[in-house]
Amino acid sequence: MYFENLREYVEALEKAGQLKRIRTQVSVDLEIAEILRRVMYENDGPAILFENVEGYDIPVLGNAFGSLRRLKMALDMENFEDIGERVTALTRLKMPHGLLNKFKMLPKLSEISDYGPKSTSSGPVTEIIEMNNPTLDNLPVLKSFPNDSGRFITFGITVTKNPETEVRNMGVYRLQVIGPKKAIMHWQIHKRGALHFQINKEKMQKTEVAIVIGADPATVFSAIAP
Repeated sequence: MYFENLREYVEALEKAGQLKRIRTQVSVDLEIAEILRRVMYENDGPAILFENVEGYDIPVLGNAFGSLRRLKMALDMENFEDIGERVTALTRLKMPHGLLNKFKMLPKLSEISDYGPKSTSSGPVTEIIEMNNPTLDNLPVLKSFPNDSGRFITFGITVTKNPETEVRNMGVYRLQVIGPKKAIMHWQIHKRGALHFQINKEKMQKTEVAIVIGADPATVFSAIAP
């Protein structure tokens, strides 16, 4: 099934016996990361929802895609090769010749027309905008290793836009939180987000960035796909 949001996916995981809820208080400082490390090293260890995070009102979800079974659930498919085959088939499409061949292509063209992004006036989830005092301190960002230089957002989707073409890109890069309103972007020079930043830098203008945390599974995998 297609999941409209992360909440639906979490509910499906729980119904399938693929989720464990931890209600004991845990810390973002190494403790959650260590628990997840041990669970991920298990054979088909479950997804974990930490509901009582010390100092925060927001729960933490981990290992959500940490098994083949959960990956198949997230993408609603049994064979991962199907994705590559469908993409390859699209790249090989040729303009049909003759009226009959064009009619035969209509179903495929109709399918392709649904792939593009669409603007909408409303969404499946409630939007809460914090304008008075937005702060990163409200987010339970983890410190994962003892020698890490700080706490990192490791699975946020970074959305940027090419200032010349206005084409948007989504990528998953590590962000180190260094203050209530500051974070350091860790992206490699060959990444699309870094390219957008470089173009803006040469134009002596700021790069507009949106960080999305907790998106639906399909959006997450769109961001990490090549």
